[in-house]
Amino acid sequence: MKKISFCLFTICIGLLYSCGEAGIQSDISQIVDVDPISISIDILPIFIGQSVDETSPRTVSTGPIDITSSEFSDYTDELQKFTINKIYYTIRGFDQGNEADLDVDMNVILNGGNSIPVLSTLIVDVQNQTAKVLLYDKTNPGSVSAAAISGIEGALLNGNSFVIEMVVVGRNVIFQSTSDEFQFQFEFDITARVQLD
Repeated sequence: MKKISFCLFTICIGLLYSCGEAGIQSDISQIVDVDPISISIDILPIFIGQSVDETSPRTVSTGPIDITSSEFSDYTDELQKFTINKIYYTIRGFDQGNEADLDVDMNVILNGGNSIPVLSTLIVDVQNQTAKVLLYDKTNPGSVSAAAISGIEGALLNGNSFVIEMVVVGRNVIFQSTSDEFQFQFEFDITARVQLD
């Protein structure tokens, strides 16, 4: 499940006006926070205080993300298009006494089990990552897969949920204990195009 934060809800009337059967097209933008994912990186007791090149991979995922059931439910019959404007992530709760880089492979799993790679990235010095980080921007998508973004937008338009899966490996790890559990949270900036009669 997810928590929805109405950080931003703007209706931009007047973007596209037309007469007759076309009616009025309007854009509805929202910021959607997804429940944080708990991630645990572990080492053997004999390696406490020592540098560990690589930890065992951990596979974690969000719950089903389905924003259309609540945020846009009043416009179900009028929805024409969804656009992912930006995706952010925030890391919280990593022990400041520990050090690590995170090697992350992200996939989006669409309704029906179809998995599409999103991107692979290295988060350097995760212990210093406390601010919100821009992962994807439609104006400058970088290495984020266009197919994955298109898949998410299509799932939203069809009223389907999707899941984000991550495979996480700790690199250059120096821990003061055998384990560090922290949270990884996604935030989506989404615009829906609505046709109003």
